Amino acid sequence: MTSFRRIALIVAAIAWWWAMSVFTPWAPSLAPRLWLFDALYYGWFVLLAWALVEAGLAWRRWRDRGERAFAWFVALIAVVCVAWMYERTDLGLRAKVRFSDAALRASASLPYDTPRHRAGHFLIDTVREPIAGQPWLWLGRPYGGGTGTRRALVLVRGAGGEGGVAPSHPRGTYAFRRIAGEWWLAEMR
Repeated sequence: MTSFRRIALIVAAIAWWWAMSVFTPWAPSLAPRLWLFDALYYGWFVLLAWALVEAGLAWRRWRDRGERAFAWFVALIAVVCVAWMYERTDLGLRAKVRFSDAALRASASLPYDTPRHRAGHFLIDTVREPIAGQPWLWLGRPYGGGTGTRRALVLVRGAGGEGGVAPSHPRGTYAFRRIAGEWWLAEMR
């Protein structure tokens, strides 16, 4: 019974992570799904509580099977750390841009004001080009229905390598940082 609960917890955690990703069938849709966001938000706390209960039960049996419990704990921590780094850190953002480079470049060549679509590991709410030759790919959320993140990936051709020129914007209301190669991240100040 214990292994069934742990396997069910792992399957539920993977399903939750997938449901929060850009790879779901509903991610490119513009329909607002705030109910889905709420369900996933509170589902995180249910999964966390379940994991804590499982950890407590494993701790009680520590003397009997210490090595197995420790191995489960290390594996769980490793998976959570990698998933968190992928979603929330600059290292994860840089990796996603590198993995998605071909798809992002294809999106950058789409016409002005292209509607929401998936490009590699990203959802692009719209494609704009406020400065000629610098396409801006506005990033979205999988459950937001086009609400956006106030962040854009900007392609500055010829800015690869060290010392490349940062993008510019006519209004100057954005902060820029280099992500990978010719890609820069624009964030509203």
